[in-house]
Amino acid sequence: MFERGKQEFVVAEDLEDFKIFTGSAHKKTFDKKMMNANFVGGFTYYTYREAARVTSTPSLSPSLSDPPAFSLSPSGGDRTYTTPDVNKAKDDAKGVMFSITAKSREVSISGLGILGEDDKESDLWIYYQDGSYKDFNALDENKWIEVFSDEVKLDPDKLVDIQLTDEITISAGGTVSVYIVSKKEVVYKKSRDKEFDIDAESEDFVLRVGRSTKKEFRQLDRLAEFVGRIIYQT
Repeated sequence: MFERGKQEFVVAEDLEDFKIFTGSAHKKTFDKKMMNANFVGGFTYYTYREAARVTSTPSLSPSLSDPPAFSLSPSGGDRTYTTPDVNKAKDDAKGVMFSITAKSREVSISGLGILGEDDKESDLWIYYQDGSYKDFNALDENKWIEVFSDEVKLDPDKLVDIQLTDEITISAGGTVSVYIVSKKEVVYKKSRDKEFDIDAESEDFVLRVGRSTKKEFRQLDRLAEFVGRIIYQT
């Protein structure tokens, strides 16, 4: 069964786990289209949760297109957002600092996917603080809250997902700052925009231009855009 739709290929219904788009109705297979149509019926589906501390995703080699920007991951309930042009980013540093602003609902970040400059083990830390780092001394380690500290196998061809020990919660309309620090370089994208400008966004939050640092809690260096994946819940 179906009901008449307004415009083909636009979203007819936005559900929690997927979207349904307007299609078309035909009297017979491959016959001329009668009208725009919306599906009327039900779906049976499942989501799955797979616990993992550090995992990898399929290779992002130059011959592959970029991964989808937004998807539901195998860990039921989790959402993922991957920044554009991951496999084209070439800049690297031992520290990358940036801000995230939630849109109309609360966002809880449970993991980050990062790209390494080399295929090496590295000590890695992830910190956060409420608000924009322009409002506090960003190079003072005591101003930050640690949410990950461990050795990680970096990879230049795969995003390595890191599960945070504590979630980073952003209230609706709120902002947090995130600082990734690594003994071995991690990849970021050098920005042409101004610091704190929006450089990427999902349906739930925006990412803002930040800065790289040559070493942990040392001088702020180049304008930087986070390259990787955000794993979160709403």
